[in-house]
Amino acid sequence: MKSKSFKRSIFTLFLLMILTACGTGRLGGASDEVTIEEGDIKVAAVGDSITAEYTPQSGYPAILNERLGEGYAVLNFGESNYAAQASSDFPYETTGSYEESLELNPDIVIMMLGTNDTKANNWNGPERFKEEYTDLLEDYLELESVSRVILASPPTVFLENIFEGSIDPENIEPIRDVVEEVAEEYGLEFLDMTEQTAAHPDWFFDGVHPTAEGAEQLAQIFYEQIEE
Repeated sequence: MKSKSFKRSIFTLFLLMILTACGTGRLGGASDEVTIEEGDIKVAAVGDSITAEYTPQSGYPAILNERLGEGYAVLNFGESNYAAQASSDFPYETTGSYEESLELNPDIVIMMLGTNDTKANNWNGPERFKEEYTDLLEDYLELESVSRVILASPPTVFLENIFEGSIDPENIEPIRDVVEEVAEEYGLEFLDMTEQTAAHPDWFFDGVHPTAEGAEQLAQIFYEQIEE
């Protein structure tokens, strides 16, 4: 089996060929609407559909990019239905967004994953989640460009009907605890998005995905974290 570094090298070569041919300073689909200026602090928003919000331009990263303003470039690397664990049905590390987020060489990484890890077919307990979550995290920590990593626990889930293969709200709290534990062990910033959203079911139109107001609120929470 080829290593991650080998696969990444191939992807890098391919990406450079595309950028050279196109003559652009932008990166792939995740960042089509964000132009990176020289000297910008690059922020990689890594996550699932809560981050992606169906299009890169309608999720919280686009709003955060506007609020941070000049000197920042926030890029949306959210992938709908993907999970942090390599053993999950849809591992985030298999996506193009994962590869692009690494090739960005970000200064700040926001990582908000875990919601899809709660599904019965993905969840094998806190220890397994911690092991595989940490493996993914270390791919970003290996980047020399990274100066800050914000580990956000998944937002509270407000689903009432749980069915086979669905997101399970009962596993959100154990994942929250693991994310906090990992942040403490690595000396990283922890943002308790679970707690921050617990009293706001109105921020989510289907119990999971943010409304327009919800996206605004998530962006504000991340904005305050970055500014502090």
